[in-house]
Formats: sequence, C-alpha cells, structure tokens
Amino acid sequence: MTEAIEFAKKSGADGFIAVGGGSVIDTAKIANLYVNHPEAEFLDFVNAPLGKGLPVRKKLSPLIAIPTTAGTGSETTGAAIFDLTSAKAKTGIAHRALKPTLGLIDPLNVRSMPSSVHASSGLDVLCHALESWTAIPYYERSPRPSNPIMRPAYQGANPISDIWSMHALKEVVKYLPRSTKDPEDYEAQSRMLFAAAAAGIGFGNAGVHLCHGMSYPISGHNKKYKHPGYNVDHPIVPRTLLCSCRL
Repeated sequence: MTEAIEFAKKSGADGFIAVGGGSVIDTAKIANLYVNHPEAEFLDFVNAPLGKGLPVRKKLSPLIAIPTTAGTGSETTGAAIFDLTSAKAKTGIAHRALKPTLGLIDPLNVRSMPSSVHASSGLDVLCHALESWTAIPYYERSPRPSNPIMRPAYQGANPISDIWSMHALKEVVKYLPRSTKDPEDYEAQSRMLFAAAAAGIGFGNAGVHLCHGMSYPISGHNKKYKHPGYNVDHPIVPRTLLCSCRL
C-alpha cells in the first residue's frame, strides 16, 4: 500500500486505472487519495480509532475500476480496506470522495476464476447485501454530525440502498450455486458480477455491520492460512469466508 502511494507520487500520476479484485481497486483508491494530499500522514484518513478519520476536502483524480472478481463491489464504493500491519488489524478509509469515477464491469474478466474464488467472492456479495439490508435505518443513526463534511460515508439503511441490496440478494440465491458449480455457466457469472456491483451500491450507501466487524480482527491476525484457489505468496483468509461464517 505505502509502496503504491510513493510510486504514484514520484510518477506524478494524474489518473488511475485499477484492474483486479477488491484489494487492487482499494489500493488505487488510497494511492489516489494521498497523491492529492501530499502533505498528509498515512493515519490522517484511516478510520478511527486506529487513525484520525479526517474528512477528505479535495477532489481526487479520475479513477477507472475494472473488477476481475465478482464479490467486493469496490468499483462502486467509497471504501478502501487494508491490513494495518503495525497494529495487526484490518481497517480502512471510508469517504464518498474515494468512489471511482467509472466502473467497467465485463463478465469476460471473471471467467478464469477458480470455483473456490467464485464461491468465496460470491459470499461477499451475500454479506454485503444482507448486512446493508439489515443495517440501522438512516433516521435512527446518531449523533448527528455538527458539520455536513463530517457525515460518514455510510448513512444507514434507506429506501434506495434497500432496492439494490434486495436485488443483489435475489441474484445471489439464484446464481451463486450455478457460478460455483459450473465454470462454463457464463450467464451465472455475469449475473453475479452485476450483483456484486449492486450490493456495492447498497452497502456503499447504507454500510455493513456485525459480520464484517467481527471478521476484521480474525483476518488481521492470520499468519499462516492460505485459502485454496488464491495463488498468492502470503497468508490469506478471504473476508468473504469470515463474514459468511459469522452469519
């Protein structure tokens, strides 16, 4: 993450294209943020209590997000999640200014995903949709910020987020089993990719809650486990898997 920020600063980047899963898109969001705030310390924008949670006051550079997994919906949200290794915790930055300028959703980009990744990323769609559907309603959230700029990215469940969340839930029930079982079921893969974006619009507005909250400390302390289907050189337990286990 910090290496990406430094690279973007040195290169004088005035725009970003993120091609990959949620971690790639989130990294681009954060690099974009700090390129446009060169005076800021890294913890300035990180969510409290680990960071200062300062509001974003500048317009960011254009960011085009192209997802290659059908799960996070990061191409539609103002959230960027990462491991803060110094605190052995998973946290993030959340602000509407981080939302990509454009999300390009192409089903061709998810056809090479292994079945295990289809399953775990699809469960992320389920958790995003279900948690935003059951989030505290916007009119019950408190305390009210003293200044509009201090409003959180997540407003609580509302009529608009409910529409997107429920649509995503219905799609997951119908198409997740198919996309996991049959790697040639391109219709199911396409519908799950759009469901991921739909759930992102839902939870990106309403927010998530207990399942995601409980998954972060577990993920942040994972030292050895590598989930099948993820070809990486570091330990990884998908947040999707942890969230679904909390349901």
